[in-house]
Amino acid sequence: MHAVATPGRWIWRASGLITTAVLVLVGAHLITRAGQPEYAQPQATVIRTVTMQQPVTGLTVQSYGAPVQITARPGRRVQITETIMYDSQAGGAPTVAHAVPTALSASPSAPAVPSVPGGALSGVPAVVQSVSGGRLSVSDPACADSDCSISFAVTVPSDVTATVSTDGGSVSVSGIAGANLDSGGGPVRARKIGGPLTVDTNGGSLQLDGLAGPLSADTGGGPLTAQGVTSASATVSTGGGNAQLAFAAAPDLVTVSTDGGDAQLAVPGGPYALTADSDGGPQPSVGIGTDPQAHRSITVRSGGGALLITPAA
Repeated sequence: MHAVATPGRWIWRASGLITTAVLVLVGAHLITRAGQPEYAQPQATVIRTVTMQQPVTGLTVQSYGAPVQITARPGRRVQITETIMYDSQAGGAPTVAHAVPTALSASPSAPAVPSVPGGALSGVPAVVQSVSGGRLSVSDPACADSDCSISFAVTVPSDVTATVSTDGGSVSVSGIAGANLDSGGGPVRARKIGGPLTVDTNGGSLQLDGLAGPLSADTGGGPLTAQGVTSASATVSTGGGNAQLAFAAAPDLVTVSTDGGDAQLAVPGGPYALTADSDGGPQPSVGIGTDPQAHRSITVRSGGGALLITPAA
């Protein structure tokens, strides 16, 4: 099935192992990069959904300042919704709107989405996809150095792990098996992560709700809030931001450094081998059982910030 693009109309393309739907809109929008507006000019918006039927066990997404959202859902299929904003008046030769490797399509000679000379899809930045060893990689290299923006909303099976880099865009992940997230300054939200989570926000905020695997987080000055954590180990550095962590199960090893930010930790059980150092700040407030010989260990250094450790509610 195949249709030519017209503004405000859906384009459908079905080919082998993928199905693509595209909505093209033209209007005046404000393109932003890394959360900051650059300028306003006539823009086209393409909303495109691609359904992958090839098995996927891992996901890598690269965005240049636009949001990325990853959500688990039942079933094995992976669906990607791309929201593309670009300058439809920029000119130049039309580009293939979606670059799909031949391994993903039963019709390698046909582009996944048609490029229409002089139409709303002229000059659409290409989204690059590839699958290797079960890992799907999605990126928008055209937007690294040009005035366009592509956000990704991806639904995946719950056993998928994800690696995400957004260069300032926000990141949201939910229900997956593990993640490595680098937002480059954008805010990060992670919910119900079943395995290891590594996060670097470079000043952006970090919100966690439900984490079972080991946690390694560096917010670079941004605040961190975590609840429902059942991780056996957690290493957190906020670089001046406040840190609030609430554990739902007794951890084996926790290390928190806030470098001037306030530190608040709630843990069940005990006792713990505890090191609590506010480094000249207010006297640490400790309400949990401690024992230097305990096999569970907590180290909290606030670097001058307030330090509070309480039993979990």
